[in-house]
Amino acid sequence: MSRRAWAWPAIIFVVVVGVDLASPSAITADSIFGVRVAYSVVHYHSIGLNHFSPLVGPAADLQTVGHHVYPLFPWTVSLFAVPAVVILDGLHRIGIGPGAAWYLVGGRDWRIQIWSMAVVVGATTVIVYSIARRVLVALPDGQRARWSAGVALVFAFGTSAWSTASRSLWQHGPSMLFLSLAIVFALRASAQEAGGASAAWVGLGAALAGAYTVRPTNTIPLVVLGGWVVLTRRRAIAAVVAGAVPVAAVFLVVNRVAYHAWLPRYFRASSNFAVTGRVAEAFVGNLVSPSRGLLFFCPLVMLAGWGVAMQIRHGWRSPLWIAFAVIPVLHLCLISAFKQWWGGDSYGPRFLTDMMPFFVVLALPAVERLARPAQLSSSRRAWLVSMTAGLVLWSTFVQAQGATLRSAWCWNAEPVNVNLHPSHIWAWSDPQFLRGARRLVFGPARGSELRRAGVIDVGCPVEPVRP
Repeated sequence: MSRRAWAWPAIIFVVVVGVDLASPSAITADSIFGVRVAYSVVHYHSIGLNHFSPLVGPAADLQTVGHHVYPLFPWTVSLFAVPAVVILDGLHRIGIGPGAAWYLVGGRDWRIQIWSMAVVVGATTVIVYSIARRVLVALPDGQRARWSAGVALVFAFGTSAWSTASRSLWQHGPSMLFLSLAIVFALRASAQEAGGASAAWVGLGAALAGAYTVRPTNTIPLVVLGGWVVLTRRRAIAAVVAGAVPVAAVFLVVNRVAYHAWLPRYFRASSNFAVTGRVAEAFVGNLVSPSRGLLFFCPLVMLAGWGVAMQIRHGWRSPLWIAFAVIPVLHLCLISAFKQWWGGDSYGPRFLTDMMPFFVVLALPAVERLARPAQLSSSRRAWLVSMTAGLVLWSTFVQAQGATLRSAWCWNAEPVNVNLHPSHIWAWSDPQFLRGARRLVFGPARGSELRRAGVIDVGCPVEPVRP
């Protein structure tokens, strides 16, 4: 790749990482033990937490095996914080900074979480740029680069990649990274002869296996894309399996040694599901409720609907695109069967964050149509461009609140705890997507909205956020 070709990815990465680092909101929630696991991997070559005493945090987020304590949530996510721990300790050895251990005391570890996930989201955005470059082939090279960069930046700041994935050592950042890799490898492989030795097929297998290890709901893309390989690219099965096996083997062996089971309890927690009459409410709530509805928090996904409609009308580009369209639908059905379908203390439809790379790729046919004026009348194109610009502005406005304003997250705890009163999700008088902006403009403590300080200092009654 030429030096000029590297310019856009480098600019995108620097901009995304810089903005994510500068955004003040940071949450701990499920990731409360994540940095400790990373520290344990570096210093004790273990994913155990026995070395930390007292271990402050919810016992429900831990799994005890004999006399050993391990994280309940996927330990693989903590590996993305290992580089930060190594760098901090390396700097400390030469007299720069306090070292990683200092951040583990007093809730300071949110900084390591933000540093780590900013890099992950930045890398994912560069991969999204690569996906757009690969799909928008009908555009001239210079125009394709500019539109691909625009698509990538809208992904970074107009979706929950900013308000959720970059705010914590949650599973969503690594999940999006692996799924984006799976998409780009699948696109690359599908354009080649179905030779079993293709590196793209091996990469697809490794990416899908990695996606599962960081988030068990990624069983859906694993099965759907695996089914696509079996049904349409049988000669590539061996290469896909060859890519998946090393990743799966490490994951399973570590689980067996630590948890005395091939899969930890979190991956086998069928009690999290409740297929009852509430599934319909959850399905609708994940789409249009005022405080968890995807179409209010990221209406940009409607472009994905347009892209799918174009392919239904004019013919699918390939069976792979059918698989891309099926995955988000099945994922939505799955998360709607969760007992706590609203995602607990979160901002917007957190459980749909993982699907953002699929929404992006499905929207690309629509983006290509917008980028080619000759295919549309001037009045129709002006209307579509105006509508798309409005969707971009609104989505960015909503996501910016989650990434920067304390009250957007404190909505989960005030005036009521959403986990105790989930009906508040449907309260149009106080939608979460406007809480931050309202408090910033009219709130009595609006000066604290953008502060990077401890939660006690800014007054959130229950801790969903560390601004």
